Amino acid sequence: MEQGKVISAISSPLFVSSQTLGSLFDDEISSSEEKYIIKHTVAKGESLSGIAEKYNISVETILLANELVSNNIQPGQELLILPINGILHMVEKGETIDTIAKKYSANKDEVIEYNALDVSGDIYIGDVVIIPNGKTPKVVKTTPAATPTYAQVVLPNSYLIVPTIGIVSQGAHYSYTNSGKAYYTAIDISNQIGTPVVAAAGGQVQIMKNKWPYGNYVTILHSNGVVTLYAHLSFFSRELVPGANVSQGQVIGYMGNTGRVVKANGGIGSHLHFETRGASNPLTKFGRGSAISY
Repeated sequence: MEQGKVISAISSPLFVSSQTLGSLFDDEISSSEEKYIIKHTVAKGESLSGIAEKYNISVETILLANELVSNNIQPGQELLILPINGILHMVEKGETIDTIAKKYSANKDEVIEYNALDVSGDIYIGDVVIIPNGKTPKVVKTTPAATPTYAQVVLPNSYLIVPTIGIVSQGAHYSYTNSGKAYYTAIDISNQIGTPVVAAAGGQVQIMKNKWPYGNYVTILHSNGVVTLYAHLSFFSRELVPGANVSQGQVIGYMGNTGRVVKANGGIGSHLHFETRGASNPLTKFGRGSAISY
């Protein structure tokens, strides 16, 4: 992507709709450019403070928009640059403009005006809104839960195994249609960063890359034509390369929170987004809160 390319939305069929910010790219920058998000590629010698000064926003705004925990950046790293000091927020189920504004100690009317929403402030799950002058929410301290007992799961009549160990944090989501038949193909399994992720079945590695909103992700093509996808990884397995053949149960990476994840109530958002394409996902039978293991 060219330096300073303007983004008018962060497009994703999985997480983000274009309700609020429009199409993905604008080849011609309009007079309302100041309200667009820009993707900035870090050049050699650039600092976070220098980039913030260039775009006339605070370092904190860049840190929050990119979920950075320090000012350390590397050449080639891509940063989302907001057009104003504040916070980027993806709308979740049950949220309203009132609750979002309160969460970030922001002015509701300013949020509505800045994002060109209806006067009623109607928003939809998956919308991305900019919260002008929004403040980081206070972290709610929670009592650590007892270590769960993970049940080893055998999936009857399936060639797949459970790809990691953890708690189902989101059940069936992201509907995929094949030959006119809809499948619920994805579930999320949460655990600590670094939890091993294994191939659910043998096959050939297709894709290994970092891409919004999946973060670090891998796809594997299986002999029956079905593809499995493993997203939000912290790291790939060292020996893994595109085109490599992997066996069922082989470690392909490690759980993480790269890409677009929700970090609620002081959590770190670490989880595996496990998706099947071209067939139904047998793990969708497990409800939220199920503790599962391969």
